[in-house]
Amino acid sequence: MKQALLLVVLLYLQSAITSAQSVWQSYEPALPEVVGAFHLRTSSIDPSVAWTICAKYDVTANSYTQIFLDSLIFTKTGDGGETWEGGRIPMGLEPYGNSICPINADTAWATGLDSDFASYLLKTTDGGETWSRYLENGFIGADSYINFVHFFDDQHGVVMGDPAEAAPGSDPFFEIYTTSDGGEIWTRVSIDNIPPRIPDEFGADHLFDARGDTIWFGTYNGTTFSHLRIFRSTDKGATWSAFASNSHWPFSFADGQYGVGARQFTIIQTQLQLTTDGGATWTALPQLNLGSITSIAMIPGSRYIVAVLRTNNITGPFRTMLSTNLGQTWMQIGDGTQHAGNIHFSSPAIGYAGEWQPADHPTRMYRWAGNPLSGLFSGKELDAEVEVFPNPGEGSMNIKATILQPSDFLILVNDAQGMLVERRVVDNTSLLNAQFDLHGQPAGAYTVTICTEQGSLTRRFLKQ
Repeated sequence: MKQALLLVVLLYLQSAITSAQSVWQSYEPALPEVVGAFHLRTSSIDPSVAWTICAKYDVTANSYTQIFLDSLIFTKTGDGGETWEGGRIPMGLEPYGNSICPINADTAWATGLDSDFASYLLKTTDGGETWSRYLENGFIGADSYINFVHFFDDQHGVVMGDPAEAAPGSDPFFEIYTTSDGGEIWTRVSIDNIPPRIPDEFGADHLFDARGDTIWFGTYNGTTFSHLRIFRSTDKGATWSAFASNSHWPFSFADGQYGVGARQFTIIQTQLQLTTDGGATWTALPQLNLGSITSIAMIPGSRYIVAVLRTNNITGPFRTMLSTNLGQTWMQIGDGTQHAGNIHFSSPAIGYAGEWQPADHPTRMYRWAGNPLSGLFSGKELDAEVEVFPNPGEGSMNIKATILQPSDFLILVNDAQGMLVERRVVDNTSLLNAQFDLHGQPAGAYTVTICTEQGSLTRRFLKQ
């Protein structure tokens, strides 16, 4: 095994490279390799902290083939995405990192495997300069395979792996460990507290989500690769239940009850599923026939759903879409240029994402652009007087809005299919006057969405 590399901290460029009108504010890192964001998580304690584990790929138009390096690359922000820094994680020969969990700007955990399939659980307490290995007496069986780590706070955490024997000749069951002292001592969860494995069932790399004390992970059939079940714990990993599932990959939860999952049929057909009982049952939503799901997130607080879609890996468009009615209808809110993956939101105002490895520019990390978009995501109704006139109209559409205190406005105009026609930001005013020229658009119904950081309103416009 090669000697572990010393980590070198590398500062990100501090200036954003996109305009204020972008949905995602993007930053290009100064990293030793052009990589793609593989797994991004926000701290459960401090939402201004996010860490990302990255991967290197050989990129073609329709595929990503991973290239294994001598150490992993990570990125992080400790100030809500204003600045970023990154470095390396030593994890054996040709490591494969599959999850990362930040505690704060200095402390984080990471999991992965080396080329010999030895599992690693690592921790840093100095911002990533050095990493120490933990739980070396776990995940050592022939079938052991670590999938992810998550901490609910700075003391209570859980690590999950594939089914493995607890003793020679015993029945394999999911290898799950919990800690209540910040990771110094880990205890394997008893077979009595985990549903029995079904034939050929395995966990999946970083296929999990957590809200509060509740955590979920998904499983699949190792032969057919079909999805099998979703496991749930409501007590920080101490006890588990499992529910049948064949269409929820990836999935995201807003709270302990509401979540959304996706199943990909073709490059343009995606079937979404909704749960309102914490994953016990799922209901099919209308198909979203606009592209493959790059990433999906249900936002805490509003339970709105954000999805990024693609029809190819390189050229786009990469549509950022929003549903305000639990997936029944969608509206495009991004201009199609930003390939944001690994979306993770702590609230309507705080969200991060990382780009899949690009073919023609350096690595990019994203933060949610914030106000006035936070009002759009909050689910709150904007207290404003709004006029859209003339309505119906032949092509010229005027919007007038009055609010009590000056604020930045965002205006979205979408067609009947939800596609973005025009997007405009108006800065710092209490009296909005805006005109849109829709003469080049077909006749029909259009949706006008007006928002500030206080909330949003929707109006209809009929073009004759």
